[in-house]
Amino acid sequence: MAPHLLAVAVAAIIAAVSLLVPRAAGYPWPFCGTSNDFKPNSTYQANLNLLAATLPKNVSASPTLYATAVVGAVPEQVWAMGLCRGDANASSCLACLTQAFQDLPNDCSYNKDATIYYDPCVLHYSDVHTLPDDDTGPTTLSYTINNNANVTSDPARFERLLAALVDATAEHAAYNSTRRFATGEADFDQEFPKVYALAQCTPDQTPAQCRRCLSGLISQSLDGFQNNIGGRVLWVNCTWRYETAPFFNGPAMVRLASSSPPAPAPAPATAATGRGGLKRLLFYFTLCLHNMDSWTPYILTVNYSCV
Repeated sequence: MAPHLLAVAVAAIIAAVSLLVPRAAGYPWPFCGTSNDFKPNSTYQANLNLLAATLPKNVSASPTLYATAVVGAVPEQVWAMGLCRGDANASSCLACLTQAFQDLPNDCSYNKDATIYYDPCVLHYSDVHTLPDDDTGPTTLSYTINNNANVTSDPARFERLLAALVDATAEHAAYNSTRRFATGEADFDQEFPKVYALAQCTPDQTPAQCRRCLSGLISQSLDGFQNNIGGRVLWVNCTWRYETAPFFNGPAMVRLASSSPPAPAPAPATAATGRGGLKRLLFYFTLCLHNMDSWTPYILTVNYSCV
């Protein structure tokens, strides 16, 4: 699918969410399709049961914690995908998807197309197989979830820092991880010492596909969080999240140093009388360097004294 078509598709998804699902329901978060239904004890039900018995094991055994499967023949064919978060272990992944197969048929009774999101995993099944960069299948809406408490100390700097952190985390997920997964953190201030972020795509996407998916999702949703201290957007193909409290396992893969608030203007250079009656001038200057690999700012302060 062309990049501009993907951007249009993502924009349409976010617009639909803003109208239909302004806030997600309680955890976990199911989404039920409306295209087709199946009957109890039907062939579709039997095929779904077969997937429930095999897919969680296949996902948890995969190095990427991701798997898809197809069972049956059209029109009773079921296509399913399971994805666990990149920092999950095999046992928690298996438990999450096993629970998902128990919950989702109850939450979306007899819907052929259904999705459910948990913190550690996502399960999606449908009677239509949709490719990772394809918009010809049924639209799978995303969930936007806000933590409505706000940052009050320096909202403008928080928004700039968050945008930079989320962008860097998405970049790492797309181009530096076979799981298409990354976590990040950045220093902020005394009110909220750190900001944490996560980005993930399905691992069957190419790096470029993953980056386009995340870029589209972030650009359409980031401004909606304003100064909220946390939020996430859940979608089958990609997802991102941020919080002001730790929520992922292990050390962050991306670390950004916060750009400090504007410092007060330095005092004018002073003259002091040293030994021998000579004047001593003290100069202070700060250099901001960049690590070209990660675009992480480093602050170097140099004191220079002339006697």
